Amino acid sequence: MSQVLFPSCKAQATYRNASERLSKYLQEKHGMKPIGCCRVKHQQLTPDDTAIVVCNNCAAILEESSQAKAIQFIWELIDADERFQFPDYHGAVMTIQDCWIAFEKRHVQETVRSLLSKMNIQYLELEENYNKTRFCGTNLLSPCTESNAKLAHRRYVVEGAHMFTPCTPEEQGEHFRRHCEKIKTARVVCYCKFCTEAINLGEKKGIHMLELLFPNEK
Repeated sequence: MSQVLFPSCKAQATYRNASERLSKYLQEKHGMKPIGCCRVKHQQLTPDDTAIVVCNNCAAILEESSQAKAIQFIWELIDADERFQFPDYHGAVMTIQDCWIAFEKRHVQETVRSLLSKMNIQYLELEENYNKTRFCGTNLLSPCTESNAKLAHRRYVVEGAHMFTPCTPEEQGEHFRRHCEKIKTARVVCYCKFCTEAINLGEKKGIHMLELLFPNEK
């Protein structure tokens, strides 16, 4: 069995420094090198492989369109690493935003919270958390992409078509501002690029888990 890393094209582009430090950590700790984009490389996986992912959308695609034996998030690998050097945020209070694409993945949600505690972050819960979340930023306020509909058909079409309510950029901004009015803290932790961007559009500070775990070196 081999572990195959899908580092998330969007995460690499958006959180470049953190993604590079993650790749270095995974190479040194687990001997893993990134394979590339899940949309292109998913067909290379065999039933003996475990796909290691950063992105909730990558996980959804690989679950439906690959032969991978299992899907594991990098959050789980880091949480299990007793020697990982966690940055210390000195009791900072942040709100956690759960993502709809992972609404049923309780183990992922709990792992993210475990990591926050290990980084000395006090996190506040939203009323719509865990499997109650219906939030995924601009992803759900735009039409479902043809690629997602094809590669994760069950998630986005069979079971999730009703979640998409396309609207204009102006309407999106207003929607996210109303959402952020319910959030009491200035900073909001996300583990989804779309969620992070939406929180920023809603005029709060969205912080992706990659940025917290691998902050810019001073």
